[in-house]
Amino acid sequence: MEKNESIRYSIRVFTFLMKKTLAPSFEFPGGGIALRSVSSCLNSLEAGCKSDLSAERLNAYCICQVYAISRFDTGYLCKWKVSHSFGKKAIERFERSTKGKKYFEDKWLKEAGLSRSGLLIEFRDRSEHPLMKFIFPEFEENTKRRMHSSEVGFYICQVSTLLWTPFSPSCQTCKNENRCKEVCSRKYAELYRLRLDEFKADKK
Repeated sequence: MEKNESIRYSIRVFTFLMKKTLAPSFEFPGGGIALRSVSSCLNSLEAGCKSDLSAERLNAYCICQVYAISRFDTGYLCKWKVSHSFGKKAIERFERSTKGKKYFEDKWLKEAGLSRSGLLIEFRDRSEHPLMKFIFPEFEENTKRRMHSSEVGFYICQVSTLLWTPFSPSCQTCKNENRCKEVCSRKYAELYRLRLDEFKADKK
């Protein structure tokens, strides 16, 4: 799975599990710090398995972390941070997983009406879409911050980026956001539709 999509996929699965099992109103924190935490975590996981991260492994990681949260008292959710589930200790927790722990994780999933195979089906089609890698091209952020919110910046984005995406911190704070959305919808109609669909899916 391509790196940016691995990040997006992990956040989506983690959020889905949190909403379905612990906190229906849960929202994964936005912004660069959260994305960098997830990115660093996946780099470590990929180095550990010495191969590209599969959907199965990403699902297993998210299941492990959300299950761990479910074992804490309810007040833990108020103190939860991205690093708690995508930091060094979280990675060590996952790497210590055993068959016995997997049994209890599967039992927990079943109680919530979920399963590992069901998660693969739930997110399979999205991950296979040929434009998925462009949902949030993080490498465009530096360009989008040049002359941010100005007319010159708007021009730079039109000629050098794939324009508006709801996942971009730069787009979210830009004064030209609505104009850029209109241009994006005309110039990249299918990508624009996919971005909206994915953003809505993340909010479920």
